[in-house]
Amino acid sequence: MDYPASVTVEPSERVANWRPLVHWIMLIPHFVILAVFHVVAWALALLTMLVVLFAGKLPTGIASFQVMYIRYYTRVLSYVHIIHDQYPPFEFPSSEEDPGGSPVAVNVAVEPGNRNRLAALFRPIYGLPQIVFVTVYSYLVVAVVTIAYFIILFTGRWPAGMRGFVIGFYRAHARYLTFIYMLTDKYPPFSTAE
Repeated sequence: MDYPASVTVEPSERVANWRPLVHWIMLIPHFVILAVFHVVAWALALLTMLVVLFAGKLPTGIASFQVMYIRYYTRVLSYVHIIHDQYPPFEFPSSEEDPGGSPVAVNVAVEPGNRNRLAALFRPIYGLPQIVFVTVYSYLVVAVVTIAYFIILFTGRWPAGMRGFVIGFYRAHARYLTFIYMLTDKYPPFSTAE
């Protein structure tokens, strides 16, 4: 897949059976940070739409924050879903290339200049099919993860097909955010392949 956003995950082979019951408690600090970052990311998305509309380029600082948010969100979400057992670090790298240190690598290639101004104006409308796709996919992921939690309680393992489905969501969601946050003008595919 040749899209400016990519996600690769190294899942854990075994998961402690108790994790689905209590590991969410360890994530409370990350949930607080994500809530703040989420509000800032959407406010910056609106600001970006105006800047690109009038200036035709993406401000570097805004792009860096958005890349950092997409990476951090994906890392925390993969831990919430118990895809791996490495606690997400409280690190906020904003480089396009993932610096490593996590089983989840998120790379985003930002297009800073020569942006399509008209596309910026109509991005919310143009992106509506992606919004629907990712929203429906997210509800399916909630159902799959809920079932997987019960399976993990008894077997200590993720079923491979279910895990692949959830990892596919991380790719689709990162591509969607990369497009909606105007880090690229390239429309994301309706695919979860790498």
